[in-house]
Amino acid sequence: MNLRNRKLLITIRTLFGLFMVFSGASGLWAGFNGMQGIPEPMIAMTQTLWDTGIFQMIKVTELVAGLMLIIGFLPALAAIFIAPVSIGILVVNARISPAYLPTGIIVALLNIYLGHVYWEKYETLFKQ
Repeated sequence: MNLRNRKLLITIRTLFGLFMVFSGASGLWAGFNGMQGIPEPMIAMTQTLWDTGIFQMIKVTELVAGLMLIIGFLPALAAIFIAPVSIGILVVNARISPAYLPTGIIVALLNIYLGHVYWEKYETLFKQ
């Protein structure tokens, strides 16, 4: 990988990590403060997920994987951790809150980029 591509990767990885850390922290904060800051169409679903504990698991995953991406600790593993969350963000935004769909698309594209960059590490997972 040449230096320019390496700088691009580090920049995208860091920005994506910062977004995930912010999303995880703000989601946990909102959950502990009565769903303040959650968009109106998403409150009922978010409250249900919070009551079952799934929302906390998602947000902690975002926090941990985001920190891993920021500091560069096993970033390929962090990208795999975030992949199901990215798909969930995309689907929820498309179905429940279409106004936030561009955010879901950006998250998915950033995760796809990291998947492409780290493909050689994942390749054996997809071979028989």
